[in-house]
Amino acid sequence: MKFEKRCIPVCLIALGAATAQGGGLELNQHGVKELSHGFAGTATLLEDASAIAHNPAGLTRVEGSEFSGGLTALYADIDYNAEVRREKLEEAYGLAPSTVNGPGNANSQQVTPIPHLYYGHKVNEDTAVGIGLYAPFGSGSKYPKGWAGRYHAEETSQSTVNINPTIAVDLNDELSMGLGAIIQTYEASLTNQIDVGYLVAEAIIKEAEDQATMTPEIAQDILDEVDSFRDPNDPTNNRLDVQNDIEIDSVTYGFSFGLLWEPRNDTSVGFNFRSETNHLAEGEAKRPTLDEVDIEGDLTDTLADFANLSEEDARASARSAVDERGAAPGDLYSRITFPAVATLSLEHDLSDRWSVMGSVSYINWSVFDELRLEYELRDDVAASETDTSESIRGGSDITGSGDDVRRRDLVQPLEFEDTMRYGLGARYRFDDRLTLRFGGSYDETPIPDSDYRTPRGPDNDRIIVGLGGSYTVNDRLNVDLGYAFTKITEADVSPQENPAGTLHRAVGTTEASLHSLGMQANYQF
Repeated sequence: MKFEKRCIPVCLIALGAATAQGGGLELNQHGVKELSHGFAGTATLLEDASAIAHNPAGLTRVEGSEFSGGLTALYADIDYNAEVRREKLEEAYGLAPSTVNGPGNANSQQVTPIPHLYYGHKVNEDTAVGIGLYAPFGSGSKYPKGWAGRYHAEETSQSTVNINPTIAVDLNDELSMGLGAIIQTYEASLTNQIDVGYLVAEAIIKEAEDQATMTPEIAQDILDEVDSFRDPNDPTNNRLDVQNDIEIDSVTYGFSFGLLWEPRNDTSVGFNFRSETNHLAEGEAKRPTLDEVDIEGDLTDTLADFANLSEEDARASARSAVDERGAAPGDLYSRITFPAVATLSLEHDLSDRWSVMGSVSYINWSVFDELRLEYELRDDVAASETDTSESIRGGSDITGSGDDVRRRDLVQPLEFEDTMRYGLGARYRFDDRLTLRFGGSYDETPIPDSDYRTPRGPDNDRIIVGLGGSYTVNDRLNVDLGYAFTKITEADVSPQENPAGTLHRAVGTTEASLHSLGMQANYQF
């Protein structure tokens, strides 16, 4: 297939950076007593210095000084079963979608340690101060190399840490108030493959469309040519796949606020609010494949054969796909907002041994409507004659036609919705030393439907069940041990890998389970 020469905008592959999925990001493993109750009643379950994270007003219950520290091991088992199809170009020309090679049934298993540490000190009869260190949000997944969803995600690791200095005051005999400042760090590492071959095929087809020479037969020939670079028996040996590694980090600020009302000795009502946090995360997109494989040479041959380019022009166009105008590494930044969380809890003592508790939480996930990665503006890459902008986003118009083929913002639409979490729990005081705990919660997912349920965050509604106990060793030391099981119910998936521009669709189902095992020590002095 030949058509009139014009430089192909193959630097469209710069759109290949994947973005993170926010579903399932909230972590509640801030204290082991709360874990044992399945995260029910957290704003009134204020028996140690971890009150800093759950309701700062409860810090006034600390006697003297207290250290509380613990570790939760979180084991996540995610099944993502999908057929991944290339369908954007195929649908445009009435061709049958092609299936991405590699196994579509992938399992991600990871163990993540989640530490927490708190210190509280009673300044006087009415005032307490403290500081906490805990992780409010985080996620992780790791799929095998060569799986069919590699253009959506391979590895994901996201974490936040709150440093939370706090002050609490008894306003009167019944009401306490707490206020805290939050210093929040955020780090993310995201990897996936970029289907460069498909993006190059799209660029060539677009050229033919502009010249009115494209037919379904020619489109199929171009797709077949690109497919010849893929090893049908080894999905890790695709010569036009580019490894995409993104690392970003940030520090920002927020606040926490809490109230504790105890109208009777056997009843307490607690309210906790943690503000949203807005990050401007900076980092880098790395493309290690460009140093390992002769992508430029493969593209040169393809462009010379199918785009009617001389070898010199084909090589120049191919080079533009892998230099700073295209897929070369580059600095980027992202604006990320984590939601505000509000919790209302009620606790009541039925007897000297039995207590019951419940809570309702509201999570403002609708602030997380998209995740956008932007390349930093560069003044050192020359604009084309048709582009008069003084500063361009990482690349230039290399077609000479005015087509915008710069590095565009990389956007993953999420359209998250606000959610609720409901919990009920109970506590049984076996004797002066041993207390048994159990409870459960129902936690709604923020993901609106299957189109937004990607391998990076295949979340759905959660059912949480917890149990555990506390043991008093002596007057100064007590320890907590807890376990929680979380079932993420089965859900349909049909996301399209939008930021890369290829719109590969993964159709299937996903489900997951989480196991949290935690231990905490509390020492008064």
